[in-house]
Amino acid sequence: MTRTNWEHVIEQSIHKPFFLYLETPLCGTCKMGKKMMEVAIETVRAQRGNNMQTGVCNINEMPELADQYGITSVPCLMVLSRGMAVKKIYALQSAGNIYQTMIDFLNKEK
Repeated sequence: MTRTNWEHVIEQSIHKPFFLYLETPLCGTCKMGKKMMEVAIETVRAQRGNNMQTGVCNINEMPELADQYGITSVPCLMVLSRGMAVKKIYALQSAGNIYQTMIDFLNKEK
């Protein structure tokens, strides 16, 4: 995720939820959370096809996102819908929890 493709992400979120994982590279908790997110994404895609929109952003490279969306810490899974942050999860807990959040939002968009 970079500044140059950010507008594209917003455009994509108008039609379907966009799941954006915010992290910093030296954060151990972020690394664990990213692995959980990857498992959840793989599971959702295996069940529903490959049309789920996801991305990863190093918040150090785009600190304006923290200000714009009120991100208070990382790791954070932010769900964008219609260009707005409709959910922010800081305590990711498990791949199952992330999976369920993704399924819930994908079901709402049907």
